[in-house]
Amino acid sequence: MEEIKKSEDYMNMSLSVSPEKYFDSRFDGQEKLFTEKFNGQKAQFDERFNSLETKFDTRIDSLEARIDSLEIKFDTRIDSLEARIDSLEIKLDARIDSLESRIDDVDKRLSSKIDDVDKRLSSKIDDVDKRLSSKIDDIDKRLTLGFTLIMAVLAVLVALHFLH
Repeated sequence: MEEIKKSEDYMNMSLSVSPEKYFDSRFDGQEKLFTEKFNGQKAQFDERFNSLETKFDTRIDSLEARIDSLEIKFDTRIDSLEARIDSLEIKLDARIDSLESRIDDVDKRLSSKIDDVDKRLSSKIDDVDKRLSSKIDDIDKRLTLGFTLIMAVLAVLVALHFLH
């Protein structure tokens, strides 16, 4: 409505003003309308941009809060896992120490048994060796005596043979 009124003003003005002034005033009017529309559009754009920026900032803040929360959960779980690992390491060290102690005890017992068995077997072997050595010595003496007798008998036979 306002534009129609303005165009009537231009028409009335056009009769009393030179064409140059008419077009200048009309151009100025159009420029004013364009500037008003541009400023209105710019204000709308600024308002929408600020709204989007606010929403974006809110979303970023929300995401940062979620990331912080996840980081805290992650750190808490890592700390929990590290504590469990430390606990397991302590338990495993204790079990290894216990096993080493048991192995040492078994080693001592077995070494003692082996030493006892070795002593008994060595004693038995020594006894058997003495008996066998004695028997071999007896057999050697008998063989030596037997050999000596056989040689003596042969010597007598050879002598008798030559005497005949």
